[in-house]
Amino acid sequence: MQTKMRRIVLVSLVLLALAAVRPPMVYAAEEPGTMGISIAQLYSDGPANKRGVLVIRRVAPGSSAAEAGIEVGDLIIAVNGTKVAGFEPNAILKAGFDGPVGASVRLRVVKNKADGPPVEIAVTLKPYPPHLNPATDAFSYSISGNWQMDPRYPFPLPWSPSIAYKGFEDLAFAPGFDDTSSPQYHSYLILWWLEGSKPLSEVALDSDMVTYFRGLAEQRGRNNHFTPDLSKVAAEYHEAIDGPRTFGGEAAKEFTGSVTIYDRHGSVITLHSEVVTSVCAAAERRAVFFSMSKEARPGALWTQLDAVRDGFKCGR
Repeated sequence: MQTKMRRIVLVSLVLLALAAVRPPMVYAAEEPGTMGISIAQLYSDGPANKRGVLVIRRVAPGSSAAEAGIEVGDLIIAVNGTKVAGFEPNAILKAGFDGPVGASVRLRVVKNKADGPPVEIAVTLKPYPPHLNPATDAFSYSISGNWQMDPRYPFPLPWSPSIAYKGFEDLAFAPGFDDTSSPQYHSYLILWWLEGSKPLSEVALDSDMVTYFRGLAEQRGRNNHFTPDLSKVAAEYHEAIDGPRTFGGEAAKEFTGSVTIYDRHGSVITLHSEVVTSVCAAAERRAVFFSMSKEARPGALWTQLDAVRDGFKCGR
């Protein structure tokens, strides 16, 4: 069995999982859990879609998978009794990888360092460790660990270099970002940390967001083989009078509105958007926090977005 599995050729990584993978189907009020592994699906000549078993690429130290004896190079052939060969990534996740903290997941595993038949291993899901911004930053915030974080982008941004700011952007995606059936589809948050204290206006915000998402539409079009009609990209914000009065411990201004953009599939979608901004006086920097979701308030995701916003601190 082990020799046969090793003949399967590894294709480019399909990172599914659970510390490095965002589970797309957790909408319950229960806290989502993780076993703390990264996996890739292997190529197989057997199934029609050529998707084979799963190989463990990383095991987080101290994770429930590590405690259960899961090791890098082990092969997962079934999840909760469902064979994974022939299944698409989302179907595998639905089979039992995602679930609340405390849930038990049964894995049928071919051990990398031992001969013999597959073994059954039960792994209990633990809370995701939160994403924390670098300790060297002048500010601090925390994002739930089941969100996906992009690397930090310095200005000028690669997809919209004409936005004339100096500083950087942090970008985080909701767990259901890629799942078109999820209320979290294409929901995310953005933090800009900008040099200077120039005020942010409705006009400037509209212009920046149109430039931002037109550039992103062109990038997505190149990557996914569609040609966007840039005239369909739009942004409209208005200053809110009943929003947060402070952000990061400083006096704040809030804007509410919407952005109309292209998703990765070439479809035009509209997101509800809220923006709060303040000047962190000690650092002489402006912080700008964007919340975006297809789902309007009071959808459940807004509770998470608000929690990150309200946990932001200008200092340490």
